[in-house]
Amino acid sequence: MRKADFQARIKKIEIVNKVLADGWAQSIRVNLGDIELTNENLLELRQFRPNEPVSVIIEPVELNLLDIASRGEDENYLTFTEEEGSEPSPSKVVREFKL
Repeated sequence: MRKADFQARIKKIEIVNKVLADGWAQSIRVNLGDIELTNENLLELRQFRPNEPVSVIIEPVELNLLDIASRGEDENYLTFTEEEGSEPSPSKVVREFKL
């Protein structure tokens, strides 16, 4: 089955209600911005045609500390240090890891 996975930000959500002679209709349009595409998922996305029915799942991105640190511009965003000794002082950092 064809599938195109990518991450993006929701830029705008439009909900339009139309009153018809025999009832009403609703259309929803979601515009995406800041789409993170690679060559691979761009090729997957291009396999779909306009007006082709697709299944859509929108879920929030769950960031972990490594993702947050890699997106930050500050190199020392997350720092832990380790000191040799028997009993660490309560005011000192015990471990340091560089990401």
